[in-house]
Parts: sequence; C-alpha cells; structure tokens
Amino acid sequence: MKHKLLVLSPTLLGLFLASCGGTPAVSSASSENKSSEAASSQKDSSAPASSEQTTSASSASSSASSVASFTITFKDENGEQLESKSWNQGQTPSYNYQKADTAEWDYTVQGWSLTQGGDVITIPAVSADATYYAVVSKAKQKYALSFDTQGGSSMDSITKDYGSQIAKPNDPKKDGYKFSGWSYDKAGSQAVEWPMTITANVGIYANWNEVVDIKGYLATMVGALDQGPMSYIPDAMKADYSANHVTQSQVTYDFTQFTNVSNIKYGGHGEQWHMVLDNLNESQRFYAITTAAEALINSSVILFNNYLDSNPGSTADHSLNETTYSAKIHFASGKLDYVLQYKTGFNVPFFGEVLPQIAMSYNVASGEKTVRIQLSENNAMRYVVSENHYAFAIEYGVEIANRKAYFQVDRLEDDSVQGHIYEFVQLKGKDMVPACADFYIGEDYVSVVGNKASGIPGFSGFINELYKTDQGKLLGYEIREEFEKWSISATYHTLWFNLSDINGINNIKAIPNGSDTYGLGGVNNHDIYLNNSASVFEPTYNKKLLVNTSRKYDVEMRKQYFYGYVDEKLTEFEVSIPMMFIQADHDGYTNFTDFPTDIKSKSGITASVSLSSTYLDKIQSDYATLVDVFIGHKEQVTGDTINDFIGEAEEIAS
Repeated sequence: MKHKLLVLSPTLLGLFLASCGGTPAVSSASSENKSSEAASSQKDSSAPASSEQTTSASSASSSASSVASFTITFKDENGEQLESKSWNQGQTPSYNYQKADTAEWDYTVQGWSLTQGGDVITIPAVSADATYYAVVSKAKQKYALSFDTQGGSSMDSITKDYGSQIAKPNDPKKDGYKFSGWSYDKAGSQAVEWPMTITANVGIYANWNEVVDIKGYLATMVGALDQGPMSYIPDAMKADYSANHVTQSQVTYDFTQFTNVSNIKYGGHGEQWHMVLDNLNESQRFYAITTAAEALINSSVILFNNYLDSNPGSTADHSLNETTYSAKIHFASGKLDYVLQYKTGFNVPFFGEVLPQIAMSYNVASGEKTVRIQLSENNAMRYVVSENHYAFAIEYGVEIANRKAYFQVDRLEDDSVQGHIYEFVQLKGKDMVPACADFYIGEDYVSVVGNKASGIPGFSGFINELYKTDQGKLLGYEIREEFEKWSISATYHTLWFNLSDINGINNIKAIPNGSDTYGLGGVNNHDIYLNNSASVFEPTYNKKLLVNTSRKYDVEMRKQYFYGYVDEKLTEFEVSIPMMFIQADHDGYTNFTDFPTDIKSKSGITASVSLSSTYLDKIQSDYATLVDVFIGHKEQVTGDTINDFIGEAEEIAS
C-alpha cells in the first residue's frame, strides 16, 4: 500500500496537537513575534486581545478547575455532627473541638477516629470523602474538704472524687473548750450533716463551747436556797435560842397587885431588836417555799444536767415544760439564770393557795447569788447572797395596805457584823409608819440603834439597845428625844434600866390611869407604887423658868419580847414590864449623878443603879457615836426603793 504524506500547514498542525493534548512546536520566528506581541500587550492593557491570546487563557483556566475536592465531616464522640465541608485533594483537614468540663467530669479530647469509639488516628491528606469521630476521655473531678478549726488543732484537708461520701472526721482539740460540731459558717448557724457528699471544694468551721461548769454553777446557785440571813445572827440573839425560852406563865403578870421585882422576867428583846427579828422571821415564810419546792427544783436540775451532758451547741436558753411546772435556764456573759414556775396550786400557811415562782441567778465572777420568790402580786421576796454580804427585801399584805422591809448585813474583816433594816407600813402606796434600825454584832456585844417605839405615841426619838452577845438579853438602852413646849426646846438623853438593875426597889404596882400622854415632859400613863407604898411614886423634874420641862427619872411600862413553846409551837410573848429611866448628865445637868439623892429626898427610897459600869459605859459610848450615824442614813431607803429591789416576776412559757 502506498502511503501518502500529509503535509499540514503550521496552523493546522498546532490545532491538531492541541486537540491531542500536545504542545505545538513553533518556529523561532513565530516565537519572537509572540514575545513582541506580549510586550506590546503589556504596555497597552487596553488593546483588544488577539484570537490566539484568548485561546491560551481558556486553556489555563480549564487546567486549574480540574483539581479535585472532597467532603470531610467531623462528628463528636456521640455521633453528633460538628462540621461538614469540602476540602481540596491533597489538603490535610482539621477541626478544633473542645469539650467543656462539668462539675462532675474532666474531659480530654484525645484526637479523631474513623469510627465512633475507635482508636485515635492521624488524619491523612484529602483524597476522598471521609468522616471522622472525636475520641474523648473523661475522669471524675476531684474536690477538697478543708477544715478551719478556729484555734483548735490543725487538720489536713480531704480530697475525694465528685459524689463521694466523707464520714465525720475525728474531733479537733482546743484547750479550755469543748468541740460542739462543724458548720459551713463561722457563726455555727449552718450545721454540717454527716456523711457529707462532696460536689465542690468546701471549707467548714469548727464550733466550740467554752468549758464552763454550768452544772456546777447550777448546784452552787441552788445551794443559795439554804443561805439565810440567820447565819449572821448570834445564836443567843435568835428567837429559837432555848436557853432564853420562857413559859407563858413566867411572863404573865398582874401589876395591879404588888409584884416582887425578883419575880419579873427581865432580859427579853427590846423593840429595836424585835423589829429585826420580826422581819427575819417573816422572811422565813418565803424560805419555807424553797424547802417545799425542793423536790421540783431537784427534778428540774436533773433534767437540765441531762441536757448539759449532751454538750449542746448553745446553752443560751433551755426550757422544760412539765405537768406541774415550767422551768428554764439561761447562761450568758458569766451569769446563770434559772426560773421555776408552778402550774398547779400550792398551799402556803398564812398566804393560802398560790402559784409560786422561784427565780435564781448566779454571777460566776463575783460569786453573788440572787433568789426571788413570788407568791402573789403583793407577796414577794428577793435576796442577794455573796461571801460576806446578805441583803433581802420583802413585801407582804394586800394591794391597798401592806408591809415592806429591806434588810442588809455585812461581815467585816475583823469578823464583826453590821446590818441595817428598814420597815414600812404602806397604805395605798404611801409610807405611813417608817421604822429602821442599825445593828452591830461583835464578839462581846450587840448594839442596836433604831427609831421604833410603839409604846410611845408620836415618838420621834432614837434608841440604842445593848445586849451581851453570848447571852442575848437586854442589858439596857439610851434614848435621844427632842422636846418642844411653850417655845422651849430641848434634847433629852435618857438611860433605861431593868428594875432588876436598880438597888432599893423591891416590888411594884402599876395602875393604868387613862392618860395617853407620853414623853419626858408629860405624865406617866400608869400610877406607879413602889415598895408597898400607898402613895403614887412621883419623880423630880428639870425646870426652865420655873416650868417643869422634863422628869429626871421615872418608872414606866415598856415592851419586851420573849419566846417559848406553846403546844410545841415556838411562840412570841409581847410583855409590858416596868423599867426605870434616868436622864443622863449633859449640858450642865447632873440628873444621873443626882439620882440617889433626888429619889431619896422625893420618895424616901434609898436607890442606886447596880448595872455593871462596863455595860453602862458601853451603852453611853455607843449612843454617843452610833445614833448620829443612824440619823445620817435612816432615810436612804423608802418603800419605792424596796419595790425596785424586789423587781417583777420573770416571764416564762407555761
């Protein structure tokens, strides 16, 4: 076969090669021409492109668009799509996946896998569509429980996984304190409950109770119920001193007939000391309440102690609500308070059926104990006891008329005792009959200064009584009395003696004469007969301007108080018995010195004072100093003062 040679022109040859993917060969001349054309084109970018240029650009664009791209999808560990987009062949795809931690879990993104839950791979360059799954690991979050022991022994923190339970750790220690528990706040109001489930970092605080012997304080305070003022009073000066007791017949007299002085029982108590004992004895009615309530008090103390044994977080308040009583304790700032309130009626002699309230307090620092006993609205007593001090105030009676008293006694460094008592009879809230006394108790003597003289109507003077401490019998007294009559004023200082201390007087008869006049310038309300005389005994007088101003001496009926048993009950006997007064020497008067001469010349009686000069000197020396002291403070206490001291009943839930 003959082959024909096909000769193509350069243009056709180029088109052919181009269609076959080849590159046409051109002559050097043609190349130069194209270079020249390109240069010409660069210089003038606005010149229209030749057909050959257009063909070349189309060829280049076709080559670029021919690069392959593929879809790459990223999903999380649960298969949820995160991203899906095209990537060119040969590129290395990536996705920044971050998984947020939770309170429970700590997440870590490990990498990517071809399958969900598969192994981590290295993502290759894109060559085809692909899906990748996140590979994520997780671990429980760890949290710390830290301890602030607030001054106690240190404790290491505890670290546990989320949701773990932590048991209550061993209690910390702190000198002088008891551990009472853990709380989320410093104040201790948000208590921790154990076991604790930990879900976050937590700090907790130790709570402490100061080591306070509240049980001991309670026992000490209750012991104050047995501490009465009588412990300050010498035995011989008490009503129950058996050596001084009398029978009723011994102090029953008929002075309308001559009575031998030797048969008269002297040595009772004068009105000043009787006022002291009378109020102390009256207070015993209230002390008896505490004795009767002892069973309830002890019962409540046991219950309070059980509570305190539980080491409570707070002892500020604790209450009991029993069938027959309510009670509460309160401890704060070194002071313990206790209140017991009866719910059911309680029968008390003299007062009848009452609902008593007993309130006590104890000051730890000072040792002072206070007890308040309320029987009814108008019958209450409060007393305060410390090591060497005792004071009480008492009110008893009815609303419109009652009696009030305040008593205070102190033991001094030399072991002597000083006391004060104020007494008021009140009518509709006004102090009607005030009386008060000071008393001084030493090893040898008891001196009592007061202004009470119920036997002398309108008396406004002052009396100083003297007793022998170990005998408890009245030795005598001296009275200061102001006198004013007919524009004449005077101050009298009068010594009083038991007739047993006057030599020369053997018997006496006293007939009431109907006179109610008392006072040194007045007359005696009894006609006195001495030593079987049929004539009325008459004194001699001091005179001013020929006016009888005062009796120098006389015999009058005065009250003394004795004690004894009647039907096995201690009984008080108020007895009016004759006593002699003699004015003391003063301001130029020589009444006492002249007494033997005066009574001899006036009545023919040879008489003298036989009282020991030691006792007489003591009466006069005490009188010279103690009366003025008494006058200086006799008005310091009023009925309102007593009301304030007693205070009001405590509020307590029933």
